[in-house]
Amino acid sequence: MLARPAAPAGAAGADADVVQPGQLARVYPGHAIAFLTEILQQHGQAPQLSLAGSGIDPATIYMPSSRFSVAQILAVIGNVPRGWSGIAFQVGLRFHVSACGVYGYALLSSPDRDSLVGVVQRYNGLVDPLVMLHYVGTARQPMWGLTPVLACAPTDALYRFAMEMKLASMLTVMRDLYGEAFRFRRIRLRYPAPANAADYRRIFACEIEFDCAANDVSFGRLAATAKRASDPITHAMMLELCEQSFQQINSGTSVSGLVLTILMERQGAFPNIEQTARALQLSCRTLRRRLDAEGTSFSKILLRHRMQLALSYLRTSELSNEEIAGRLGYSDAHNFRRAFLSWAGTAPAHFRQLGRARRGGGRPAPVPAPVPAPLPGPAGLGAG
Repeated sequence: MLARPAAPAGAAGADADVVQPGQLARVYPGHAIAFLTEILQQHGQAPQLSLAGSGIDPATIYMPSSRFSVAQILAVIGNVPRGWSGIAFQVGLRFHVSACGVYGYALLSSPDRDSLVGVVQRYNGLVDPLVMLHYVGTARQPMWGLTPVLACAPTDALYRFAMEMKLASMLTVMRDLYGEAFRFRRIRLRYPAPANAADYRRIFACEIEFDCAANDVSFGRLAATAKRASDPITHAMMLELCEQSFQQINSGTSVSGLVLTILMERQGAFPNIEQTARALQLSCRTLRRRLDAEGTSFSKILLRHRMQLALSYLRTSELSNEEIAGRLGYSDAHNFRRAFLSWAGTAPAHFRQLGRARRGGGRPAPVPAPVPAPLPGPAGLGAG
């Protein structure tokens, strides 16, 4: 299987922890789950297997009142058989504007480009909680940055799955808005060229660069007249509904969960506590006090997130300790190894061996289970 949300019993017997605080709330409609199970069924996998471990009753997927959690979406993604490339692209290509609910109608009714950009930046998470979008372009050179909100490395299959699904859905939505002739100009991605790199070039028909410093998508200047039917009254109504959904989704998020989201958004250049407090519009003293009330601290959250990324790199890549240390912000490999040993109870080499055995299909040697301190979430999830 592709990936599996880990149980909170330790990291040795499962994939790197991907379920985070706040990801148990059932607030998302079932489009992604429905598309994924339908596509897997077309490839010969029964819905019961696709939904295994997710707690989802197949009969509820298409009910308009049904809502699902990020953890459930990840569980279904985790049931994609290894080697079934292209599934994420197929899911994303089904995400037309009509499948995006009030967010889609907010896009369609946007009166101008700036309004459209604002809708995407604030409300894209209503449809896709796995990858955040942030505008990094100009009027002359439109460009979007993409950041998976996942506790895994770019070399991890789950990271690539989320990115492939997002890229394909972006293309579909942009063609709904600007016509079938729309094309990306260039896509740059953080991970190495995967085995299905030819699919990227076939689907997107643009320049593709792998192993880049950041994920971004650029395209040419958009046509002055889009296909969308802009209407200021409808747009205002859709924005109000989007904001209601946005507040509902974020109402149960703990402060520790918000801190973790900021860290996941800025992988490779982790902010310090002062920068994090500013992003949350809090003083450092208030942030420390609120984290303390949740039984944690900024340093504990940062350490745990670094270690989760380290586990992911060790299991899915051949990066050396020096290279991993650099990507996680450690001054050298010695400091990284010492921090990892203290957190996991065993050296990085054990997890590198485990990853090689899994990728090669061999039987891994027994590895002692680390016992990291759990990070409390709003629903009492000890996601450790």
